[in-house]
Amino acid sequence: MKQHPLIESVAKTIIDFDMLQSNDNVLVAVSGGPDSVALLRVLLALQAKFDIQIGVGHLDHGLRPSAATKDAAFVTSLCNKAGLPCHVETADIQSLHRQRKGSLEALGRKARYHFFGRMAREFGYNKIALGHHADDNAELILMNLFRGSGLLGLSGIPPVRNHRYIRPLIEQPREQLMNFLQDIQANFVMDDTNQDLRFLRNRIRHELMPGLVHRYNPNLVDTLNRTAAIFRTEEDWLNQTSERVFNTLAKGDTLSVRMPVSKLLENHQAIQRRTIRSAIAYVKGNLKSVTLQHTDAVLHLCRKGSSDQHVRLPGGLSARRQPEGYLRICRPPSLPSPRPSPPAGTIPLYMVSLPHPHENTRTVRINELGATLVMGCMPVESTGGLTSAGQHTAFFDMNNLTFPLLLRNSLPGDRFKPLGMQGTQKVKDFFINNKIPKEVRRRTPVLVSENAIVWIVGHRIDERAKVTQQTRNVLKIELFLA
Repeated sequence: MKQHPLIESVAKTIIDFDMLQSNDNVLVAVSGGPDSVALLRVLLALQAKFDIQIGVGHLDHGLRPSAATKDAAFVTSLCNKAGLPCHVETADIQSLHRQRKGSLEALGRKARYHFFGRMAREFGYNKIALGHHADDNAELILMNLFRGSGLLGLSGIPPVRNHRYIRPLIEQPREQLMNFLQDIQANFVMDDTNQDLRFLRNRIRHELMPGLVHRYNPNLVDTLNRTAAIFRTEEDWLNQTSERVFNTLAKGDTLSVRMPVSKLLENHQAIQRRTIRSAIAYVKGNLKSVTLQHTDAVLHLCRKGSSDQHVRLPGGLSARRQPEGYLRICRPPSLPSPRPSPPAGTIPLYMVSLPHPHENTRTVRINELGATLVMGCMPVESTGGLTSAGQHTAFFDMNNLTFPLLLRNSLPGDRFKPLGMQGTQKVKDFFINNKIPKEVRRRTPVLVSENAIVWIVGHRIDERAKVTQQTRNVLKIELFLA
């Protein structure tokens, strides 16, 4: 079985995208369907080659009670035969749907990722392997195209996300996976909902794609995947560029952000749009319901608008061109801010986005502090045993971080889990207990990963982000004060 062409092809994908390192502990998402079973069988065949440990996670959405019981029993049996740890749970998606509305598919996806993340934390998995393949990617690209998506949506499914979620089958067509399962005589279960044409993805899979392949391009899946890879690279470059522009131009507080119009318009239109979106997200807290129409309306205001004009934005926000030449995006004082007001006497509120450094060293200037931050990713063996950690230097396990990170003021109500402690503590109490003067507190930033503080800069990192014996890649951050 180890010589099967599909296994060799997946091994190449794993190496090309640097998905696995020696001693990785991998949680494989297995629904029992053909894609996830193929993923598990391939990774088992490659286990010795990549020197990894494997466990299985299975979440029942509670949408198909009788069939789901059989699926869970099948996955459990599969794990027992292979001698693998198996983590099985049930989520009541229907109840969530009644409470929160929205899409069943979206709620199911959120529940799955929450489950996998929790299992990874509880049982020490540093990688989570998902069974998405080339056809899944092609279908998603078409779905996003129909919805009018930009480059991000047309970039498709990333092979690796946050150095944690990996998709070893992403370059394999569905047909080859089915042939592989047949060749090795592997059993699997089928989900009847995959045939339900009420779902757009199923209509694309069973109606549109076969027609396009038959009548227009027999290599359509490969073509769409190749195009998505190009878009993904360009999306990454545009994001890095627009983040630099936003961090350079934007000044904000709890209710608004403003940027000099003349400086904004010096950039290409693509960067102008993305910078405006960043400003809206800063004030609103997200980009929900923000469309290209909104962004272009703000851009038109910058180019031709007068100081008495404004643009209404989702969430009660408005964009105004101020007489002194600034674009100001703000929320009415009556609306709650997505972030609490800073204590009196603090320096102006700032929030600096820190994208993934990848293979490079990133340098970011924080004007409000008169400081410079330098960050870089490295293998754990290159850290010298963390001996270079100092007051303004910290090391983090890359797999426990979600990018982009955020550097900001500490705010009322902030909590974190100080290194070496079991429970969480208010940042304010940490400052008091460690006798940190108020004037120092005001200038002390915090580093945030996905709404969780991972470092009180210059004082203590969070227990959950520390480097452990299982760590493979480390993020090093240094803050240089003027």
